[in-house]
Amino acid sequence: MFVISAHADTGFRSHSLDRLPGDVLRGPLDNFVGVYAVMKAFFSGKLTYDHVRIELTYGEEAGLLGAKKVLKTLHKNDLVAVVDVTGTETVKDFVIEKCRNSKLKSFLETALSGLSYDIYEDCPDPVSCFDETDIYVTKCPYTFFLGIPCTGGDYNLGPTSCREHSIDAVAQAVIQIAAAYPRFDTISKWASSG
Repeated sequence: MFVISAHADTGFRSHSLDRLPGDVLRGPLDNFVGVYAVMKAFFSGKLTYDHVRIELTYGEEAGLLGAKKVLKTLHKNDLVAVVDVTGTETVKDFVIEKCRNSKLKSFLETALSGLSYDIYEDCPDPVSCFDETDIYVTKCPYTFFLGIPCTGGDYNLGPTSCREHSIDAVAQAVIQIAAAYPRFDTISKWASSG
């Protein structure tokens, strides 16, 4: 199963988003833009596979409670993508972090052909390094973080900015990974039986 997880629990008294010149969105983006990217992929009509599951979790700001609940339903060979914001600096459209498995990295590099991204084995995000990825990877070694780059400070504390193009690129990444997943499923089953 290809499981897409995005925490949907961030709320403020006032929700405002400004469109600025140059393809820039500014507002409380954590994790509204991650959920938006996942929903753009879903509503595109291109995720009509039986092997795709979307989890919009709660409790990310309170001990990752939603992720811990989802963890109980996962299989060790599931491919899990955590979609969230990141403070990792990049000139690319998005960032993949915590991609520690060589088979997963090779699969993603093939599946994401044509897209502009950086990929890291670790977490270079200067704002926060602990997230749902750290929960899921305890059971699923094929877990990675798919980050929408945000600038302008600590995305946990208030308004930050991102490029709208990055949201579209992450939605496209989710679509391409879902389409390529059957090949990955064969690889992961072979690896676990060997």
